[in-house]
Amino acid sequence: MKTQWSLRHPSGNVWATSTADRIQTAEMASLARWAVILGTHDVAETEFETWLSGEKPLLPAAWPGSYTIVLGDGLGVSVFADPAHAVPVYYTEVNDGVVWASSSFALSPLAGTGINLDWAADLIADPAGFTPIDRSAFNGVSMVPPGYRLDLAGTHSPIVRRWWNPPPPVRPQNASAGFRRALEDAVLARLSFGRTISCDLSGGLDSTSLCLLSARKAQPGQQIIACTVRPEGVHHGGDLDHARAAVDDRQDIRHLVLPLPDDAAPFVGITGGPATDEPAPSTITRARHQRGYALVAAHGSQIHISGDGGDALLMQGPEHALRLMKRGRYLRALRDLHGWAKLNRVSPAHMLADTVLPARAHPNLPPWLEPKRANGGRDPSRRYRSAIPEADFDLAALAGVGRTARSDVQLADPSGIRLENPFLDRAVIDAALRFPITHRGSPWEYKPQITTALTDVLPNKLLHRRAKGGTDADHYRGLRANLTSVLELTDGWLAGNGIIDSRLLRSELRSAASGRPTAWGVLEPTIATEIWARSIESCAAPGWYRECARTRNRI
Repeated sequence: MKTQWSLRHPSGNVWATSTADRIQTAEMASLARWAVILGTHDVAETEFETWLSGEKPLLPAAWPGSYTIVLGDGLGVSVFADPAHAVPVYYTEVNDGVVWASSSFALSPLAGTGINLDWAADLIADPAGFTPIDRSAFNGVSMVPPGYRLDLAGTHSPIVRRWWNPPPPVRPQNASAGFRRALEDAVLARLSFGRTISCDLSGGLDSTSLCLLSARKAQPGQQIIACTVRPEGVHHGGDLDHARAAVDDRQDIRHLVLPLPDDAAPFVGITGGPATDEPAPSTITRARHQRGYALVAAHGSQIHISGDGGDALLMQGPEHALRLMKRGRYLRALRDLHGWAKLNRVSPAHMLADTVLPARAHPNLPPWLEPKRANGGRDPSRRYRSAIPEADFDLAALAGVGRTARSDVQLADPSGIRLENPFLDRAVIDAALRFPITHRGSPWEYKPQITTALTDVLPNKLLHRRAKGGTDADHYRGLRANLTSVLELTDGWLAGNGIIDSRLLRSELRSAASGRPTAWGVLEPTIATEIWARSIESCAAPGWYRECARTRNRI
């Protein structure tokens, strides 16, 4: 990894591995204070300077975008991690100080201890509940929890302190207006990066909302491209019809429909990718994403807006009833549980038991996980959660989504596409959490935050949508066609490090390829972790060198 440019600053040098991030600096000599904002943002220099001249203690403002803020004075430096971990902050202690970065893989050579085997085993044990709040995938590299900051002062050890708290709720009408403004501002921050902007248009509420808002906010001369993926041979139905309904007869959006042949199915071309900070969610569908990025890039796009994060932020499930109970809304909680039971075709008593005593507290471990890994440590679903209070349901749910979405961003980078996830912006998160808990959805209301805020933006067909299409059939077909190459992955890094039983994993893969019901959310993270570990070990480690004694913090 080579640094392409650096900026000298009172802290030493701020380093970046590309010119894609937008950097803004400010310095107040009279207050011996300086700051850097790095990432996706559209903060004006004067606005940043006004913030820096404010009363201490200074906390990041809720500007649109996803970014890291570094604040320093004569006493030390603070690095702020965003609430969703869309831009994670990692650090490691070296002989004479602390080095921090937005990439754990970049720091791993300084720690020099390789992949954390417990981290990998815990991910496989409980993918849905895995929230490694303060540890990275590499031994010796720590992670600043979401909504916390890293304080560095002289020769003292690094200190991690909380800076962000969920905002208080407001009246539903005010919350809806605020959420609308936050989404518009998030889109505007991305539009400022180029003349051609592409967007996912899956037919779901999240991507459609961002796409249509982009078209509304685009400047004269800007082009908005909407990209919809469909299986080859499928020309209508389901998500495709909803996507077309959103852009039919519109002149301000260029709609590209990408048919995916068999050589872009799940499990095709999944090895040999770039080294990311952790296994990326799109690892298994990498060929599909590469086709999409190549298509929009051929039409001039370098910025691609995704709806990732919308489900975690806005969609409620049975566990939402616990929040209602904690606030004394027992009748509403029981009514919702009854509705979730009907949707899941189980008895209300069964749904109540599963919600009050969630399976995640006693996860059903995958059979291919080696017993010594499954039983050799603390409960894997709780091993790294101590930094976030149990009451912060929203923060805990978002942390994993933002962090793993960052790996998808890294996976897209070699395609020349900057992948953006506006639903993970701190300003959007704050706005969504201002909805009263009783107005955040139920079995009968699908993402009311969006449908109330964007009534005039979304077509009626989308406003009344209650779910979105599934992709299980594609995964069965893709695994069946690529079973031989996938089976070869079972005798590799995971098996060699005693994390999985390759024989049992092969049995599960053959069963899935035959069409039997499969928990893809458990099986595929195991394959993705194997692929990721191989990429880490085959890629050249990032090189570090000392430029001067005062340079301690690098991005």
